[in-house]
Amino acid sequence: MNRARFIPGSRLPWAFALTVPLFLFGNDLRMAGLALDLWLLALAYFEARRVAAVVPSVERELPTRFLLGVSNTITLVVRNEHARVLRGALRDDSPDGFAAEPDELALDLPGHARTKLEYQVVPSRRGRFQFGDLHLRLEGSLGLGSALLRISAPCEARVYPNLRGPKRYELAARLGALHSVGVRSVRRVGGGGEFEQLREYVPGDSFHDLDWKATAKRGRPITRLSGQEQSQTVIVALDAGRMMALQSGDLTKLDHAINAALLLVWVALRSGDRVGLVVFAERVLAFVPPARGLAQYRRILDGLYAIEASPTYVDFRRLTEFLRTRLPRRALLVMFSDLLDESQAMPLAAEAARLRSKHLPVCVTMNDPVAVALADAAADSPEAVYRRAAAADILSDRELVKTHLMKAGVGLVEAPAGELAVATVNRYLEIKTRQAL
Repeated sequence: MNRARFIPGSRLPWAFALTVPLFLFGNDLRMAGLALDLWLLALAYFEARRVAAVVPSVERELPTRFLLGVSNTITLVVRNEHARVLRGALRDDSPDGFAAEPDELALDLPGHARTKLEYQVVPSRRGRFQFGDLHLRLEGSLGLGSALLRISAPCEARVYPNLRGPKRYELAARLGALHSVGVRSVRRVGGGGEFEQLREYVPGDSFHDLDWKATAKRGRPITRLSGQEQSQTVIVALDAGRMMALQSGDLTKLDHAINAALLLVWVALRSGDRVGLVVFAERVLAFVPPARGLAQYRRILDGLYAIEASPTYVDFRRLTEFLRTRLPRRALLVMFSDLLDESQAMPLAAEAARLRSKHLPVCVTMNDPVAVALADAAADSPEAVYRRAAAADILSDRELVKTHLMKAGVGLVEAPAGELAVATVNRYLEIKTRQAL
């Protein structure tokens, strides 16, 4: 805790105002007014010193995980270990980009008491952030003097993507029905799994696979055949280059892509698939090897929450070489990228075609409603004509890239930012239903 700083109390200006008339009449009264003001200052100073000697203890309680764009509650636990009543205000040093409401908390705590003060913060970005010090203003009982104190309380906050949207809940609620359709099975004889068919026993069949009810009914040994599930490998490849830093509504394109990717990861893991992650820009920024289970979702979430768009070009060739080295098995590659810049998107199409020989690549991108609106807008001024032509060029370039992707046999998912997650999961379920991998 730093040394206290003494400031005027809330009533000191009013007390000074009462002495103003003394300065309007004669020297004697002026001297009396000056003496009274000095006495008030001294009283305020000693009151502030007295208040500074009874500082409470303050602890900050944070959520385990902050969610992007969501109101998160911060709790400040204040303990008064003295007999004196404490009055004043408390302010927290929240990280930059955290909108706090309210920004100051009133404190009125009896002696030997404990209270909890709460305020809300809405993070505007994902990643790691640092809370700073707590600032405490205590006011004396007369209201003439106050003490400002700073309590050292640094701690880290982690802001994760928000996956609580209503569309995601709606999709998650339907997963029970979709799951049975979405799991790809490779049929093998015996060994457990889902029921497939009955046939007569042959030497070598396990006795555990005998269907005793069918055996008794038919009068001869009958074996129950089962289908074993063989999970797919799904790799989420996330472009974190400069084009993904562009805003699309309240979030960046990268944030929308991360939200869609995490929902896809959750659905795929629930379906029993092995899921991995690779984040790339001019180089591979993060890699989580494919694995199964809910623990893998946490690993991927931890690998994504602090990712920021890099102000660099994207090297798709380096990504291709990395995937060829790290993925010996055929996999579904779901590549989140942006097709707005033709100079970046054409290499994506070329490298995705190279990956097509071994893997099943699907490119996921957001359409551009602003460009569509500008291309359809009325050309009623020279500026409007220019904007319309520029938007038409952008859309033409996108169509060219999409044509190259389709000719190369690369799947494409294109949807508005708010619908990207559902569209991506629907394509994944479609691929599993058709057993296209």
